[in-house]
Amino acid sequence: MIIAIANQKGGQAKTTTAQALATGSKGKTLAIDLDPQSNLTFSMGGNGADVGVYELITGQTTAGQTVQHTKQGDIITASASLALADTTFTGKERTDALKAAIKPLRSKYDHIIIDCPPTLNTLLLNALEAADMVIIPLTADMYALQGLYQLTQTIRTRQKSNKGLVIGGVLFVKHNTRTILARDLTDVITDKCRELDIPVYKTTIREGVAIREAQTQRESIFDYAPRSNPAKDYKQLIKEIGL
Repeated sequence: MIIAIANQKGGQAKTTTAQALATGSKGKTLAIDLDPQSNLTFSMGGNGADVGVYELITGQTTAGQTVQHTKQGDIITASASLALADTTFTGKERTDALKAAIKPLRSKYDHIIIDCPPTLNTLLLNALEAADMVIIPLTADMYALQGLYQLTQTIRTRQKSNKGLVIGGVLFVKHNTRTILARDLTDVITDKCRELDIPVYKTTIREGVAIREAQTQRESIFDYAPRSNPAKDYKQLIKEIGL
């Protein structure tokens, strides 16, 4: 299964979620960093100076030659060159380049996790065209709700060409239900998801300093702080998704 972690708004823990799913899922898993900021590449200990996803989708290298093996697992890395994607691709390649490039890898991995950029561009469209499922990390605030509307429209459009694409669900991240405002916003967003026919995961991901520390140390949260709240929450999410 290919899973895209997407949100057109920044600061929604996309990379954190992608890393957790890539490092905590059962079976053989490949991470793909499709964000020019290369945060997943750094956090998983990848080498952004080596050939990566840009060289792969532009046909400069093959899928097998692009995969890097790190202590946390396999990854196809990102680089600043990805920012050129909008001007590089035209026609059908504008949305199908990634799907075609990683086709040889589908049979070699149980799961492929794609960390998407926080904007509507060629890279996000490629991820949605290649994916079987989208997971939408979301903080409980009104700006995030606006981003959800935008992303939903983008996904619905892509489902016309990628008919197998489904929305796995909205995942509340950096979650705090100790305040009345947070609880109210959670309820509002959940109601809106119901109106949009978007599932909401039962699991929520609590905020914890261990996440930032683990990423700084370039370690998996499950290795760095296995007893932390985020590690426990992501383990529960992986179980809920069935990975």
